[in-house]
Amino acid sequence: MTQCSFSSLPAETVCSILKAVLDDIVQDDMMVTPEPEHQLLAGGLTFPHTMASVCKRWRDIVSSTPELWTRIFWMIDVLYDEGRHPIKSQLEKSGSYPVHLTIINSWSHSHGIRVILHHIEPYLQRLKSLRMANFYEAHHRPYLDTLIGYAPQLESLHLTDGKHVHHCTDSKSRLKLDCPALRIFRIDRIVACNLNHRWLKNNLTHVELVTISCGPDSHDQTYGPQAVKLCQALEAIPRQIPCLTLDNLRLSHSCLPSIHQAGVGIGAEQVILRISIDALAAIDDGCQTIVIEQCNSVHDLQSISLPSSSKSLVLDGCSSKEPRRVPDARTWDGDTVTITNSHSSCIEIILHLLGAPFNDHTCYLWRHVTTLKLVANGDSVLDLPLTLLKAMIGSRKEATGKNSLSGKNDEGNVELESVRPLMVFHVHGGQHLSCMERAWFKERVTDFVWDYKREVRSGLYAGNLM
Repeated sequence: MTQCSFSSLPAETVCSILKAVLDDIVQDDMMVTPEPEHQLLAGGLTFPHTMASVCKRWRDIVSSTPELWTRIFWMIDVLYDEGRHPIKSQLEKSGSYPVHLTIINSWSHSHGIRVILHHIEPYLQRLKSLRMANFYEAHHRPYLDTLIGYAPQLESLHLTDGKHVHHCTDSKSRLKLDCPALRIFRIDRIVACNLNHRWLKNNLTHVELVTISCGPDSHDQTYGPQAVKLCQALEAIPRQIPCLTLDNLRLSHSCLPSIHQAGVGIGAEQVILRISIDALAAIDDGCQTIVIEQCNSVHDLQSISLPSSSKSLVLDGCSSKEPRRVPDARTWDGDTVTITNSHSSCIEIILHLLGAPFNDHTCYLWRHVTTLKLVANGDSVLDLPLTLLKAMIGSRKEATGKNSLSGKNDEGNVELESVRPLMVFHVHGGQHLSCMERAWFKERVTDFVWDYKREVRSGLYAGNLM
C-alpha cells in the first residue's frame, strides 16, 4: 500500500475531515456540557481557529469554507461597542448555514448580554442550537425580550446560570422564542419553575431530552411550592418526555405532601436522577426506566419506593454507606437491574434488596428481578463479592421452590410467593473466576456470562473508583 502525508491531501478531503470533526463537537455541545478541549474557557482557541493555525494552506481552506464557521463559542469578559462587536463578523462568516451559538457570561455583564442578543436577532432563523450560561443579570432586566421571533431550525436550547441561581429573585420568564423544532431543552430549576405553560405547549411538541439542573450545592433544597411549580411545568409539556434528567434535585420534607396534595408528579419514559435520589418518590407511574448516576447514597433505596410502572433500574458511578438495619418493606416489581462502574458497597446494597441475607435475615423486596448485569467500562475492573452473589442467587432459587407453599419470609413482612429466580446474569469486566465458581453459576443461572479483564492494573478496581 502506498502512503501519503496529510499535507498532500486534496483541499476537498481536508475540508471533509474538518467538517466531520466539527459535527462531533457540535453534537457534544448540543447534548451535554462541552468537553474542556472544545471550550474557550480552557484557554485555547475555539474551532475552527485552531484548525486555521496549523499552516497557511489550512488557513486558506478554513477561511474559504463558511460551514466551518457555524460553531460560535463566545465568552463575555470584555465590553465592545455594538457597531464593532467581533461576534458580528463571526456570524457573517457562517454564510447561509445553520449556526450553533454558545454564550458564557463570565463577569455577569448585563450590558454585554444586551449587545450579544441584539446581534443574534437577525440570525434567529438560522439558529440551530443556543446555549447561554450565567445570564441572570440580564434575566432581571428585559434584555431577553430581544430573543423574540421565529427560530424554525432551533433544536437545542440551554439556559443555565450556576453562579446566580441562589440570588435570583425576579424569576418571571421572558422567553419568547418560537422554536417548534426543539428536541433538546436544558434549563435550571429557576427557569423551569417560571416558564410560561403556553410556551411549553407550543414549543416542546417534539422534545426528546429535558434536563433540569439544580446547581452543585448539596445543601440547596427545593421546597413544597417550588416543587409543585416544577411538576406543573413538566405536565404542561404536550408529550410524555422520552428522557428527563434531574441534576441534583434535593427535595425538602414538605415537598412530597405538597406534590401529592396538588395531584401532580414527575413524569417521563426514562428518568435520570443525578447525585440525589430525593425525587424518586415523586415520579409518576408512566416511567419505564430509572437511571441513578453519581449517587453516594444508594442505601436510601431501602426506604424509598420505586414507581410501580418502572421495569428497569440502572446505577452508574454510584456508592453507598454500609446498611445498618434490615431494609424496610419497600417492594419493587421491576425485572432488570444494571450496575455500571459503581463501588462494591453499591452492589452489596442491591444484592441485599434482591435477597442476599443480611444479619441472618432475608428480604425479597425486588422479587420479580430476573436480569442482573454488572459492567465495568474503560480500564476499571469490578471487585465483586462472590459470597454475597452466591447467597443471593441460591436464596432466590430456593424461594422459588417454595412458591407453592403459603407463608412469609423470616421478617414476616414480604411474602415468598412470586419470588422469581435470576435467569440472566451478565458480568463484563469482573475479576477472574475459577472453573469451579464458573460451573456453580452456570448450574443455577440459565443465561450466564462472565467476562473478565486479563490485565488488572493497580488501583483500577471499580470498587476503588469512588
